[in-house]
Amino acid sequence: MSVVSVGDMARQFTSLRNGNAIKTELAELVDSLSSGKVADLTKSLDGETARFSGIRYSLTQLDGYGQIASETLQTLANMQIILGKVDSARGATAERLLLVNDTSTSAQIDEAAMASRSAFEDMVLALNTQVANRALMGGTRVDTAPLASGTEMLAQLTVAIGGAVDQATISATVDTWFDDPAGGFATLGYQGDTGALLERRVADNRTVALDARADDPAIRDVLKGAALAALANDLPGLSRETKSSLLQEAAARLYGSASDLVAVQARVGFAEAGVERALAETNAQQTTLKLAENNLALADPFETASRIQATQVQLETFFSLTARMSQLSLLRYI
Repeated sequence: MSVVSVGDMARQFTSLRNGNAIKTELAELVDSLSSGKVADLTKSLDGETARFSGIRYSLTQLDGYGQIASETLQTLANMQIILGKVDSARGATAERLLLVNDTSTSAQIDEAAMASRSAFEDMVLALNTQVANRALMGGTRVDTAPLASGTEMLAQLTVAIGGAVDQATISATVDTWFDDPAGGFATLGYQGDTGALLERRVADNRTVALDARADDPAIRDVLKGAALAALANDLPGLSRETKSSLLQEAAARLYGSASDLVAVQARVGFAEAGVERALAETNAQQTTLKLAENNLALADPFETASRIQATQVQLETFFSLTARMSQLSLLRYI
């Protein structure tokens, strides 16, 4: 019968390996007990990590959707603020212009016209609002102001009107300038994107359109009414009667444009509600998946403590045996 012997050096290396293995296991168990998570997940799951990996992948996706949804919600909120400013200026200007009538003095008419010019510029400034150097009301084109300045647009309207001094011609020219799809406001006033609406995916099965732009017909009608009133201040050679008629017509237009502007605000509000629902669903899914992840990755403190105690006994036994073997000597048996 053959006998396989192990040399002293091999036995020493084997002993060191076994000792290190016990120490490593003890260190992992202590780390698991202190952190609350298993140190070796693959070992804990017996190599079946597909479910854990799937959960982690889903959480990564949900984190991305959550960030997009939060940013989109902030963008929509800022859009509502902008639309609110435009509507406030519209309402205040309309109320002021309603005070103008055929008996108003030239000073009263001029004061109302000057106030209307300021209101028009305030509307344009609001629509040109940028957040983090990104324009909000220009569609996908965020690197430039959606509108030319109020002063520039009024100057373009003045050129288009030419020397006309009657209300009908001035009003018709303003309509043409704002409504012409190939010129006027479309090319000289609006500077944003005119392509497909900006959409953002806020959940795996939900997208939201950011469809409030400065060239929206409702916003354009508000600007048209305010510009008509402002021109009563800018156009030279107008009689008191013509100025008064322009301001009264502008008041009617501004009041008439209220419902369509409210509809734009309602669309933005509907989009906000959709994003909030998507964000709530994402948060709920994250909570569920994190619980599942914890169930797979968390270490049982009672089981871990028991294993630490058992491993400590094993390590102490190993050291004791190693010490005894180191004291063995052939001289004791001779």
